[in-house]
Amino acid sequence: MKKSYSNLNLLQQKLTGTSSPKGFFEYIFHNRKYLTLVIGYYDYLRGKVFIEDMLDLYEDVPLGFDLAVLIHLLYRDFITQIKKGTEFQQVAGFLLSGKADYLGKKRTEKRVMKALTEHVFSYESTEDEIIETKPEKEKKAHLTIRIKESEILRGEIFLHDLSPYLKEEHIMIEDLLTILYSDFINQIKKHGNSEKVQKNILFHLKSHH
Repeated sequence: MKKSYSNLNLLQQKLTGTSSPKGFFEYIFHNRKYLTLVIGYYDYLRGKVFIEDMLDLYEDVPLGFDLAVLIHLLYRDFITQIKKGTEFQQVAGFLLSGKADYLGKKRTEKRVMKALTEHVFSYESTEDEIIETKPEKEKKAHLTIRIKESEILRGEIFLHDLSPYLKEEHIMIEDLLTILYSDFINQIKKHGNSEKVQKNILFHLKSHH
C-alpha cells in the first residue's frame, strides 16, 4: 500500500491519475483545500494570547490574522527554507524530535523506594524502570486551515523525498504543521513574546497579504 502524506492524499492521486483535471472556474474556486489539525488545548490558548498581544501592540496587523493564518505562515516559511536547500538529515532530525515531543506518547520515569537503613528511605531512578504510561487525556482543539492545493502537494513531495531519513517513522502534512506550530509555541513559552519575533511575523504577514 502506497503511503499517504496527508489526509487529502494529493501525491498518490497525481501519480495514479485519479485526480480529475480542473477546468478554469473549478481551478479558481477549488484550488484551496482544508486540513484539520489536532493540537493541545493549552497550546491553542497560548497561540490565541500571542495573537491578541500582537493585535494590541500593532495597529497595522492585517485583517483576519488568526491561528490558522499564523500556522500557514510558519508552513510557508518552512517550505521557503527547504527550497533554499536545507539538509534533509537536519530537517529529519527536527521532525523526528518534534514528533516525539509533541505527537508521541509521554514517557514517565518510575521511581523506586530503596531502603538505605531500617528507617531512612531515598528515591532512586533506574533506566530499566522507565515504563510507558498512559498520558492524561489533555483536552484537544481541532483547527481547520485552508491552504492552496499546490502548497500541500509541495509538502507531500518533500515528505516523500525525506522518508528515507525518517527511521521508518511516517510523517504527514498534518503532523508537520502541528510540529511547526507546537515548536513555535514552545519557543514562546521559553523566551516570551519577544518583540523581534512579533515584528518578524508582522513583516511576513504584510509581505504575503
